[in-house]
Order: sequence, then C-alpha cells, then structure tokens
Amino acid sequence: MTTVTPAPADNRRAIVRIVGHEMVRIATAMAPAHNDDIIEYFVFTAIWVLNSQHIIGDERYAPLRSIPPDAQRRPISMEELRRTAPMPDHILTAYVEKMVANGIVERKPAGLVVPSAVFTQPGMVDGANDLYSRMVGMVTAMRNAGFSFGDA
Repeated sequence: MTTVTPAPADNRRAIVRIVGHEMVRIATAMAPAHNDDIIEYFVFTAIWVLNSQHIIGDERYAPLRSIPPDAQRRPISMEELRRTAPMPDHILTAYVEKMVANGIVERKPAGLVVPSAVFTQPGMVDGANDLYSRMVGMVTAMRNAGFSFGDA
C-alpha cells in the first residue's frame, strides 16, 4: 500500500513577511554601530562577507571569538562590491571612502578588506550576538509558520 504525503501548504507569503521583518529589524539593530546609517551597515557587511565567504564552514572560525586573522581575509575589488551591493556608483564610492577614512575598511593593493581588529570592538561583538539571537527568532517564526528546513 502506497502512502500519499499531502503537499505542504503554500506559506511563501508568510515566510517572505517573516524574513522581510527580520531584515529590517537586523539593519535597525546594527545601524547604531554605523552612526545610525543602514546603508553604511549594508556596504560594510557586503565587504566583510566577500572578504570571508571562502571560509564559511571552516570550524576554526565558527565560535564567536574565533575571528579569522587578516591573512585569511581576501581583498575585494570595487567591481566585486558593485555586483554585491548594487547602488549608484557615487553613493557606493562615498561610503567606501568614508569607511576607509574611519579605519573600519582598509584599501590594500589587492582591494578592500575589513581588518580583523574591527571585529574585536565591543559593539561588533554585541552586534554578532544580537544578529545570532535574531536569526534564532527568525527560524523559530518560520517553523511556526509551517516552513520546513528538511527536518525529519
């Protein structure tokens, strides 16, 4: 006898609302570390994500205080940043220049890098904890809305 599994309910709109809500909450929570400027937060995040995307899954850098050293960060070009953070070039360039002047982004011969020391600042550690808590809340809300992560 074949068991028929019912199709899951279409909960895409609910999930989109949950994710959108959390994206706004995360940006709002992280903006104070960037003088209440969520665009700076977004550009800053795009740079460090690109610097470190190759070490996602590296267990050495999974714990909160196991910050990858500068030698592990891959510099990125402005072109890579433009593809990741599409916005008018004059705006993107102005934000990069401001962050370089403020010392939270370094311009190296090979490209832009957020140095490891930036992530040891108390506001950054607090932000990582806050982001983690928000992600746990988002996953919980998504599960409550019927989203399955492939759990058995």
